[in-house]
Amino acid sequence: MSAPEQNAPAAPQQDGLDKAVQWGTKKAGHEQNASTTEKISDGIRSGFKKLTGKDVPIKDKQ
Repeated sequence: MSAPEQNAPAAPQQDGLDKAVQWGTKKAGHEQNASTTEKISDGIRSGFKKLTGKDVPIKDKQ
């Protein structure tokens, strides 16, 4: 019998912004995979930088 952790793919690293996006999409009734969540959070980072000229204070873990 093998442990489930051995067969599961490596979980992507999520920062606070990724977790917030994932929580928000689940709260809205939409399930997103990690790739889509990362794309959404990257878009938020880009928009924030264009709007304020500063980086989001949460570091991105990729």
